Amino acid sequence: MPDEKVDHQLDLIGKVCPYPTVKTNGTLKKMATGEVLEVITDYYPARQTIPDIMRELGYPCKLVDGEKPVFRFIIQKI
Repeated sequence: MPDEKVDHQLDLIGKVCPYPTVKTNGTLKKMATGEVLEVITDYYPARQTIPDIMRELGYPCKLVDGEKPVFRFIIQKI
């Protein structure tokens, strides 16, 4: 999964449940197959919820900077 080519970016800093998962899922539905979404958030529970939902959908999801207060997910729609 490429991390250098991001097609869409969501800045969800300061947003809490259920906004991060709902907005991420909604954006992915609008994207074309093969496109990459970067989600930026500081909502700690998203470290669990977003990867769980992506696993269910079958989309590769990589957590970046997971140990930092603001972290990112790189998700590819397949």
